[in-house]
Amino acid sequence: MPSRALVVSLALLVLPRVAFACSTCMDPREGNRMLLSVTIVLSLLPLCLMAGIGAYVWSRVRRAERLATLSPLPETE
Repeated sequence: MPSRALVVSLALLVLPRVAFACSTCMDPREGNRMLLSVTIVLSLLPLCLMAGIGAYVWSRVRRAERLATLSPLPETE
């Protein structure tokens, strides 16, 4: 008895139109909108990551400065 994965794989090989079909492939108007939205997301993703890292570093620096002014290190002689 063939496994379920083998049956699905063979079905996808026999019916490539079904295998490569997606919602944007069926409706050309939806495809243009989807392409635009994916382009916007992929363009903004690195900017958001850089902004998040910058905000994290900035908050850590401010926290370190605040802790340094609240409890100065004792002087050593």
